[in-house]
Amino acid sequence: MSDDNVPQAAAWLEEYGDYLFSFALLKVKDIHRAEDLVQETLLAAITAEKTFSNQSSIRTWLTGILKHKIIDHFRRQDKEVMIGDLIDPDDTDNLDKFFTTNGKWIDRPVAFISPESAIQQTEFLEVFQQCVANLKPKQAEVFLAKEIHGMSSEEICKDLTLSPTNVWVLMHRARLALSNCLKNHWVD
Repeated sequence: MSDDNVPQAAAWLEEYGDYLFSFALLKVKDIHRAEDLVQETLLAAITAEKTFSNQSSIRTWLTGILKHKIIDHFRRQDKEVMIGDLIDPDDTDNLDKFFTTNGKWIDRPVAFISPESAIQQTEFLEVFQQCVANLKPKQAEVFLAKEIHGMSSEEICKDLTLSPTNVWVLMHRARLALSNCLKNHWVD
């Protein structure tokens, strides 16, 4: 990275940093991860600055990069399982209870749901995700913030600069649209 890119990155951070951080925090609900995502976004923007075609504003361009970073974050998160989530930290020889000395399972874990249920859940999630994707952008953002991320209406109003009435209307319309979409595309 050349020294002339540093002032540009500092200017972007000064002008758009708070917005990018708020956007990332709304999506990932973790202050440190949101900060990391904004840093990754600015680094990616610095390396891709020459390809920016000025067909959108810098803020829109940076937000687009950030959205891709957030998607990558959730993809990585879905694939990762922390060993600490599987074992008791107070038990010093806990892995020995799961594996033989040559690394084979002592008792192979059993599935908690039947394969048919898993397929139905997967199919439902695909239909649900498609229905959410078909919502108007602001409806989807408010619905996901409230129902998936568990934000309060007050937090949504503050983060998205909406009135309480507007949040209620967007939620109502999102729920109606999702209900109709699921009725039309999901057979239970």
